[in-house]
Order: sequence, then C-alpha cells, then structure tokens
Amino acid sequence: MIQVERNVECKCSDGVILRADAYRPNDHQCYPVLLLRLPYDKTNPHYYNGYLDVERMVSAGYVVILQDVRGRFASDGTFYPFVHERKDGYDAVEWAAALPYSNGKVGMFGMSYHGYTQLAAAVEDPPSLYAIAPVMAIADPWTNMIQDPYTPFDQGSIATWALESILPDQLRRENRNTKLKLAHAYIKELPAWLHDQPLTKWKPLRDTDVHSFYFEFVKSQVPKETLQWINVQEKLGNIEIPGLFVGGWFDSLLKQTLEAYERYGGEQMLWIGPWTHSALNGQVGEVFFENDTLGIEQLEDLTELHIRWFDHWLKGQRLNTEKPIHFYHMGHNSWEARRSWPPKNVCTERYYLSSHMGANSRSGNGTLEKKKPETNRSEQLLRNPEDPFPTRGGNLLMAGHMAGILQQGDLQDRRDALVFTSQPLPDPCDVHGRVQASVWVKPHSPLIDLFFQVSDVAPDGSVYNVVDTFIRRKSHASRVPQRVDTVLNDTSYRFEKGHALRLTIAGSNAPRFDVNQNNGTTSRTTTGGKTIADTILHGDHYPSYLSIPIT
Repeated sequence: MIQVERNVECKCSDGVILRADAYRPNDHQCYPVLLLRLPYDKTNPHYYNGYLDVERMVSAGYVVILQDVRGRFASDGTFYPFVHERKDGYDAVEWAAALPYSNGKVGMFGMSYHGYTQLAAAVEDPPSLYAIAPVMAIADPWTNMIQDPYTPFDQGSIATWALESILPDQLRRENRNTKLKLAHAYIKELPAWLHDQPLTKWKPLRDTDVHSFYFEFVKSQVPKETLQWINVQEKLGNIEIPGLFVGGWFDSLLKQTLEAYERYGGEQMLWIGPWTHSALNGQVGEVFFENDTLGIEQLEDLTELHIRWFDHWLKGQRLNTEKPIHFYHMGHNSWEARRSWPPKNVCTERYYLSSHMGANSRSGNGTLEKKKPETNRSEQLLRNPEDPFPTRGGNLLMAGHMAGILQQGDLQDRRDALVFTSQPLPDPCDVHGRVQASVWVKPHSPLIDLFFQVSDVAPDGSVYNVVDTFIRRKSHASRVPQRVDTVLNDTSYRFEKGHALRLTIAGSNAPRFDVNQNNGTTSRTTTGGKTIADTILHGDHYPSYLSIPIT
C-alpha cells in the first residue's frame, strides 16, 4: 500500500511556500527521500508514471516527493526560468530531510528542466543531499545564445517551450482566460507559427504575453548577473555528490548532458541510449532500436537503474561501477560498457572533401576521400533567407518536428546543399565518439552560417541522418578564407558493409534556428534579406575534412 499526501508545504528561506505531493510506504517507518522538482505540474501522470515508476520506487523503500517549483501550478511565488532553482533547491532538500517520515538522506531525480534543478541544488551543497540522477539535463541554460545576438537562436526549442509548456499555467494563475483561449489556438497551429519572423515580434507570444521571458531571451536583455547566476556549469567541478547522468543519442540536450558529465566533480556514471527527448522506448524517428533491457547486466528499465543507483548511495548496497560508461551501439544493436567515453581504442580517420565539377546536391560529384586531394577547388554554398534549408530530424525538441533518424534524400537534392559521399565501405565501420569537421570558407556576408550533417547511404540509395550541428561565425573584416572547426555531436553507430558516409553542408536549418539575412542581421530582429553564396574551399592549400572516431 502507498500513502499519498497532497500539497505538502515547504517554506523557503524567503518565506515563499512551495507545494509537493509525497508518495510513501503506508507505515510508520522512516525512509530515504527521492525528490523531483519540476515546472510542469506534479499531478501530470507523465511525471509519476512516465519514464520512472514512482510506485516501484516507493515499494523499493523510498519516499518519493514531486514538487512544483516556484511560481508554477500549486506553488506560490513568481516563476522565471532557472533563477530560483539554486536556493529553492537547497531549501527543498533540507525540508525533505526533516520530514517526519524521512531518515535524513535525500536523493534527487528528474529529466530536462528538472535535471537542471538537481545540478542547481547540488552546487549549493545541501548537507542532506547524498546523490542525484540528472536525465537529459542542462547546466548552462542557453546563456551564450541569450546574451550574444550572433549565436544561433534555437527558436524551435525555446518558442515551443515558452508557448506550449510554460504560458498556459501562467495565464491560468493570472485569470487571463481570454488570453488562455487564444494561447491554446496558437498552440494548435504552433508548427506553422515557428516560421513567423522576426522573432522579436513573434506573434503567438506578442498576442498572449508581451512580457514573456521569451522576448528578453531573443532580444538579449537578460541581465549579465542573472545569466552568471543560472549558469552552474563552471561550478560542477566543485561538487562531490555522486551523479548518475543519462542521455539519448538523439536527445536535444545530448551535448549539454555530456558537457555536464565531463565537468562534474563527484563520482558518476553515464548511460546513453537510443532515445530522443520525448521517447525513451527505442523509437528514434523512423527507426526502432530493440532495447528491451538496459545495459550489459540487462536491467529491466530506467526505474531499476535509478533504484540501484540510489540503493548504493542512500542505503549502502553494492553497485558495479568498474565500467561506469554504458552506451547503446546503434546498428550493432547492443549495449556496451567501458571505463571512458570515448572508448580508449578509438582512432580518428579523416575524410577529405573533394569534387571535380561541383558538389551542389547529391546529383553533383562531391566525394569524401581518405587521401588529401592535390587539386584546389571551390563550391558555391547558396543561402536564400526566403527559402532556407529545412529542419528534419536529429537532436531536436520542437512542435511538429520528429526527432531522430529520418529519410534525407530529397533534401539532398536541393541546390543549396553541398553533398560529399565516400566510396561504399568494404567492411562495417563502427563510430564511437565525437564527430568533427573542419572546412575553409571564403565568406560573402558578415555572418557565416553552416549546417553540417553526416548521413548513412544504403546500397539502395536511401539516406538517413546520423549526427549534425548548426553553427554561426563572424566573418573576418577582410573576407579572406577562414577555417571553421566544429563538433557535430557524439554517437555510437555502425555503418554497414556496402554503405557510404555522406557529409551535407547547408547554410541554414530552419525553422529550428534563426535565419541569416546575409546583411549582418538574422531573423531574430529583421526580415527581407538577400540571397548570397559563400565559397567552400577544399584541396591541398585548403584541406577541408570530416573527422570520424572509429574502432
């Protein structure tokens, strides 16, 4: 039997009341507490019976507490993203430790924003916090993107989150029912509204909440002190609390999860599965990866993983941490355990960009060569702000767009895509680690925008994405050729025998990111730009290449 207490009050140090639901064994004993702090409604079934099973955690001997963060749903106060989670997190941990059914030991769990709430609490070092388990988490909540108007603005993620996840409760709390009805109408049409420009005048929020934090984000108006406060990434190395990090190969926060893991000071484990931010069942876009069990020890699911983790740190039970890195090898369709990520036996192979008559579209003759070409050549990378290269698949979380592995062939038929393809592989090629690219660009506008995508080309011609990234750089004043280096992403993926690697380069990724107007501005602030063509150079003098970590 489980006993549930609703809206248990937690008084913060500044007097604001936060409310939580407590799930606990129906007896008079004391247990360790597992705390989740979220902005999405503690009564939503997804958070007590979604990626983790709260009833099983209670049956395993824990009190599980789900708390609405400040200014959200049942809790008092005013919500502003990330700002209050450090101090409120400290207060909530110590409050949970002092509850009459607590034994004084607290762990924290949760994914996405409530992964951040764990890291924010941990940097404050509450004495009763014994372990955390951030899943698909972020330690630096977009501070570069917010403070620098020249950093690509992730409109797909931010606008979806602000309108769909945050706004309705805010309007409900303020009894703005007419605006709430209008907001729901915009949410129904959100995929189309993601194309609305400029972002500083984004109509769905301009019509419903002109004072939304979204506009402070997109206009780079958040005070520097606030950004420094919410960015806890630089402080992670000082943490001694053990941390279980979990990511997904096609999660929108994979890079941020790995960055947090790499900086973290406490004892830790890392698990990466064939998951997206919204699906942890192996369905990754159009591809399904069998993962009925987790890891080489064949755990039942993420709930069992969390129970084992907390049993070790809160109850003193044994946990095998000899190989703390567990990842799913896509294509080989198996779990592997290693002592480090990337694995020690990885070697890096370069695939050099080459062409003879031009690489525009997959109908061109762009190739990837293992030997650096002796001939210097150039490609014209078209960028038309009225017809930007479309977003499809990958590591994203945005309304109306499926994350994961999707067919890409028709997009590679576009003339504004440069396409470079290797010879068919003589043997299977296992990629484990960080895929990188280095290209030489002669810019013809003040800002250089580049979308890189590595895809898998099957013998029948079908093409599916593996890793990608989108970057923006300022051009040198002299407009001389400049080298652009970037990390696409980490992966564990097998290219089968007879398949080929393909690198696609484009000048935009919309509507996920703001669009370069080719005049020194982007669709963050302006529209009506012009079409230009940057020059991509490759060959002996300007070696441009793709760097693949292979075992």
